[in-house]
Amino acid sequence: MAAAAEGAAPRRGWRQALAVYGKRRVAVMILLGFSSGLPFTLTGSTLQAWLTESNLSLQAIGLFGLVSIAYGWKFVWSPAIDGIAVPGLSRLLGHRRAWLVVIQLALAAAIAAYALVDPVNDLVAVAAIAVVVAFLSATQDIAVDAFRIESLPEDEQAAGSAAFLAAYRIATVVSFTGAVGFVAWLEASGASNREAWGVGYLVLAGLVAVGLLGTLLAREDWAAQAAQFAKPARQRFEEAVVRPFRDFLAKDAWWMILLLVVLYKLGDAFTSELRTTFFLTLGFEKATYATLVWPFGFFSVLVGGFLGGVLANRYGLMRALWIAGVAQMLTNLVFIWPAVELPGLVEAVGTVGADGVRRIVLVSLDYGRPETWLAVASLCGSVAVENFATGVGGTVFVAYLSKLCGNRAYTATQYALLSSLAGQARIMLSAPAGFVAAGLGWVAYYVIGTLLALPGLVLLWWLWRREQRGAAGSRP
Repeated sequence: MAAAAEGAAPRRGWRQALAVYGKRRVAVMILLGFSSGLPFTLTGSTLQAWLTESNLSLQAIGLFGLVSIAYGWKFVWSPAIDGIAVPGLSRLLGHRRAWLVVIQLALAAAIAAYALVDPVNDLVAVAAIAVVVAFLSATQDIAVDAFRIESLPEDEQAAGSAAFLAAYRIATVVSFTGAVGFVAWLEASGASNREAWGVGYLVLAGLVAVGLLGTLLAREDWAAQAAQFAKPARQRFEEAVVRPFRDFLAKDAWWMILLLVVLYKLGDAFTSELRTTFFLTLGFEKATYATLVWPFGFFSVLVGGFLGGVLANRYGLMRALWIAGVAQMLTNLVFIWPAVELPGLVEAVGTVGADGVRRIVLVSLDYGRPETWLAVASLCGSVAVENFATGVGGTVFVAYLSKLCGNRAYTATQYALLSSLAGQARIMLSAPAGFVAAGLGWVAYYVIGTLLALPGLVLLWWLWRREQRGAAGSRP
């Protein structure tokens, strides 16, 4: 079967399920998670805020989601990460860590390049830099994911994924909320918009050092890897390219597994693509949005992520996937509330800015009015509910992908294939998302996103039942 039979797996006590988070192998995933999460919003939410503030159309902002296409095709070059050693560095640091050092240094330079351009005058250059950042970020993910899978035994994968994703989320808060808040502070201190964003990107480039530190502190044994790279190039190509795919295609119902990987987060991917633009266009000022959203979004996804790890350990992956999938689908509907209510609330409590546009600004709000609390609640409440479900689903889904990569000789290539397919939904739906929202409105946009989750849940149910039948048939 595609994964170990869930029906026969014994349930663990809550104390045993929680104790795994204290193990060193799990704890070290925190720094590596931060390393992966830092660049992600720089082609997503942070870029959206920058583009929205530069008055790009909703359709154009949606099309900018295509700059992240590298995340959906990283399996194409993942065999190089598996099969090619970095001269000198691999022997010194180990294979995965050597690649990470090279990638992280290049990533810092690419992020710093954002400081040299602006969307108003250099839109093509901004897009090109975003493509490079996404490519390097996706390549870093290949190496980090392979190291995580190789260094953690199966019974620590879910907890390791939870620790990894918690740090990943912290990094996305830093690179979005922290960056936007820092830019707003610089503007309030007298810097121009372009100067503020430029300094912000330079600071973000410096934070790549956190990931670099994690790479240097991690442990990897080159002596155990050297024999692999002493083989002839043709043999290494076969082992790095041909055998990983052949090994995966030998799984029972492999094509249904791949289809589930694509469909499982389809609805969530569609509705999350324009989240920042959604709230900014409905009337929240960027610093206010970033200030309000980070504690509710961050802590809810953090709690959800750790709960996802506990659920997977206690109930098994397939059951946890089902719980998370239903939650992800239903929480898309919560955004209908701000879509309907925010325009009127902005008119009631918003402040007219220097550009003549009325927006909700944190320092100007009258907290004695119920409309103020409704406006804040529509943002914080919807984000908290949705992020909690995303946190649960993200941890369980990553653990499921990791479990599918059972042969550790091919972890980088196989995990890159699976995570790339999972990312295809987000990338391919980014272009039409802007046109759907502009043409049909935000309410229809979120209803469509909810319906898009149904095919994945139906397929998950079918695979789950198939596993249970297989487990029952294998018992004496």
